[in-house]
Amino acid sequence: MDYRALLTIPLVALALTASGAETLRQPTGWVSFAGWDGLNSPTHEAGVAPETENSSQRALTVKAIGERKAHQIGSIFQGLTGYADRRIRFSAQVKTAGVDQWAGLVVGSGVIPFSPASEEFEADATAPRGAAGCLEWCEVSVVADISATSGGMFSVGLALIGNGQVWARGFKLEIVGPEIPVTTHRFGAEAAVLIKAEREQIEAHMLYWGTTPPQNLSLQ
Repeated sequence: MDYRALLTIPLVALALTASGAETLRQPTGWVSFAGWDGLNSPTHEAGVAPETENSSQRALTVKAIGERKAHQIGSIFQGLTGYADRRIRFSAQVKTAGVDQWAGLVVGSGVIPFSPASEEFEADATAPRGAAGCLEWCEVSVVADISATSGGMFSVGLALIGNGQVWARGFKLEIVGPEIPVTTHRFGAEAAVLIKAEREQIEAHMLYWGTTPPQNLSLQ
């Protein structure tokens, strides 16, 4: 096997950075992202797991806040550049608890938050790939080809769909050879179906809404 280790992220030396989460520390270089419910509250929070702060190996975690819908996503990720036309492997030890949909590692094209792979994405090689974690600590990896059309940019991270909590530690990123197969699982494919169904239901109800006149066009 011909590959070169590019990056290890022990998380021990990572410091605080800005993010939407309030209670979990955000390590430098990582960005947390979550959807918002109808009460304008975040659906998930992500950062360094507090119980690992003083350990020899810190872990990232993503956890649901309250009861979440089956398609709501929380994640923590970082964007990388300069990997055009390379095959990479992103790996870590991953553990889950109370997950009712999906949780694990994700590699996505571009430097944007992870989003479910829509039906249109199913045949697209740039669709985000994911590998699920286990109930106990287990080795997990995602292998993906980084397209030149994205400028060699991509994101790696940890994501949770629905309820529960997920942890990851011992991150590593490598360039691998063509003999290493690409991960086939499309991240969030099931969630994309649910999102589409909910959108169609909302649009159907909107057909029966009355006409809404514009408000305050004079900007008073």
